[in-house]
Amino acid sequence: MPAASPAPHHATPQRTQGSTAARGTRLLGVDLARFVAIFGMFVIHFGAPFCGGPVEVALAQASSGRATALFTFLAGVSLAMLTGRRTPLAGSKLRDARVRVAVRAVLLLLIGLALAKSTEATGFLLTVIIPFYGVYFLLSLPFLGMSPRGTGIAAAVLIVAGPQLSYLVRWLLAGDNAFAAAAGAWHSVDPGNLIADLGAVDLLLTGFYPAATYLALVLAGLTLGRLDLRSRALRLRLGIGGAAVATATYVTTALLGLTYAPLSDVLTEGTVPLEHPQLLLAARAHSGSSFELIASLGIAVAVLALCLELADRYERPLLPLIKAGTMALTLYALHALVMSWQIVVGGWPLSGVPETLDELASMGPEAEWVPDLPAFPPDGHRPEGIVGFVNTYMSELFLLFSIGFATLWKRFFRRGPLEGAVSAAVDLCTRKLSYR
Repeated sequence: MPAASPAPHHATPQRTQGSTAARGTRLLGVDLARFVAIFGMFVIHFGAPFCGGPVEVALAQASSGRATALFTFLAGVSLAMLTGRRTPLAGSKLRDARVRVAVRAVLLLLIGLALAKSTEATGFLLTVIIPFYGVYFLLSLPFLGMSPRGTGIAAAVLIVAGPQLSYLVRWLLAGDNAFAAAAGAWHSVDPGNLIADLGAVDLLLTGFYPAATYLALVLAGLTLGRLDLRSRALRLRLGIGGAAVATATYVTTALLGLTYAPLSDVLTEGTVPLEHPQLLLAARAHSGSSFELIASLGIAVAVLALCLELADRYERPLLPLIKAGTMALTLYALHALVMSWQIVVGGWPLSGVPETLDELASMGPEAEWVPDLPAFPPDGHRPEGIVGFVNTYMSELFLLFSIGFATLWKRFFRRGPLEGAVSAAVDLCTRKLSYR
């Protein structure tokens, strides 16, 4: 999850004191883009608020995979904000910044593992991305002092090679060989695997958001974060270019898909199955293929450009959403915990889910053939009364809570609860390390 951004080069003059203070610490458009990303997560896990039917389905399809990509891309933008913005830090300043990023990465990894363990009831319905974020931050350390050209080249190489590497590693692990045996031996003692079934191999190569694949989005964000994001001409180019790249990629993968027979036994989302390597040429949500990365990156760039412009033009009416965006880590953790509660009490399907998932929830533990099955009640129970009401309208209630809570909290505190705790811990750890 992206961290708070440091001050820009200059604050816009002749504004109210409160507005100047807000703009003096961060690019508000980045926070607005963070809200768009977290809203996409809400839509995927709770349903689209205040709508239904085709509109809700369209919002869910638009958010799937792309909200995660936007989240990850913005993490890279935040790294640029933390390490010199347009001019990368060097020397002792760069060294200090790397220490802070490394400490933040370890904290995110620990928080993410704890959250993943706390939300095990969600099963395959939710994969906590925060521990993956910690790994992305650690692996980004060597790139923090590089020019935009260098990080851009690295991102391009990873986009092309990373998904294929992840697929190859999963293929090797599925076989009977020394590599699979060594990985299995490490997996049995890996602390991350023992705590939350998220070990180093999962986080780096084989998990739902492996660093081998998604680090490319972080480096792309780091590259764009080094540009002059206050330039409206640049925003226009980024917006048009990002949309064009995404459109061209989806059209290309659709045409490529016509050369293959329908695959009725393959899920429309998820990691590319080993038995269908041709889907590496598709742009399915969450597949982590090169084509999906390119398309999702194009959309993320376009969304960021649009949010930067909207935040400048309509700051006041958008301020509640911007404030919620500054608390993305807190809201993400809360939404994961709430979703876990919904599943345990049997209320998750009440807000409206696909028929297959509704039937699965009704079966409960009897659907034992489904891997990583959520902890649905054994009798297919559906709550009633106030609990039933809350679950039925969770998408609307959680959205209103997120905006209201963020607005109220920011009246008294600079950072969100988790954001403030992480920042304070980073300060404490770096001070102790500097004394040595």
